[in-house]
Amino acid sequence: MRFLVLVMLIVFVTVSCAGPNKVRWTKPDFRPDQFEKDREDCIRAVKDEPEQNMSVEECLTKKGYESEPEPSSDKEKTKTAEIAKTVGKVLLGTVLVTLLVAALAACTVLSALTGH
Repeated sequence: MRFLVLVMLIVFVTVSCAGPNKVRWTKPDFRPDQFEKDREDCIRAVKDEPEQNMSVEECLTKKGYESEPEPSSDKEKTKTAEIAKTVGKVLLGTVLVTLLVAALAACTVLSALTGH
């Protein structure tokens, strides 16, 4: 049981390290200095007016910005693919170990019940 918890913890940490995709904001007349001002205004509005139930992203969208995922480099794609393979192998190993433990437990119970 402890082994299973440890493996699940390792899988969780590995997947967490992959990190979220970065978002890039665009607008037809985009200027970095104006975006920073608008973003700060949105952060302030979200903090100062919680009754509005609005996120920073929604506020920026209302100001005319559009979000799009930042394109990944080939190096990042390769790293993500390797992480996915590793996680897949760990999960497969976890399932196989769990099945093995269950089979051994079933054999032990059957032996005890039949007296052999």
